Amino acid sequence: KRSAPNYSAANVRDMVLDAVELTEIEMRRRNVRLSYQVAQDMAPVMADRILVEQVLINLMKNAAEAIDNAHMPPARRTVQLDARPSVVEGKPVAHFAITDAGKGLSKEGLAHLFEAFFTTKVEGLGIGLNLCRSIVESHQGRLWAENLYNDTGTEVTGCRFSFWLPLHAGGRST
Repeated sequence: KRSAPNYSAANVRDMVLDAVELTEIEMRRRNVRLSYQVAQDMAPVMADRILVEQVLINLMKNAAEAIDNAHMPPARRTVQLDARPSVVEGKPVAHFAITDAGKGLSKEGLAHLFEAFFTTKVEGLGIGLNLCRSIVESHQGRLWAENLYNDTGTEVTGCRFSFWLPLHAGGRST
């Protein structure tokens, strides 16, 4: 059932910990190591905590699935989630990055990734990333993806999905 978002000052560390906990089974099932780091000085974000956790969960599960489907060797079966404060267009934000050590995305995939019903998965519906972007944008944030390259820029070494959300102007987190 669709309902209006429930925005409140949300603790970033708590959201990350809950999302990590909810993805642990999927990570173990796919033999993917998940590590995470949340900056100590993170201020709360004004957010619907459940919706933001869903974005984090979807992005981490997608990363694990991409690694597994590419049959990456053990050394490259990693997903890293980082959350840190940043500044975008002069305003303070919480910046989230989910990085995998997989094969990355094709140029076509990157160009159409967030479109409804576009999918790179055999059994995908093409709505997950579109929904993630809608959730982030409903929080006045931005979501994007990029391939990562080796030092010479010749080989894709992974993919990073990043998004930011404005920090709560004041008050306490829940």
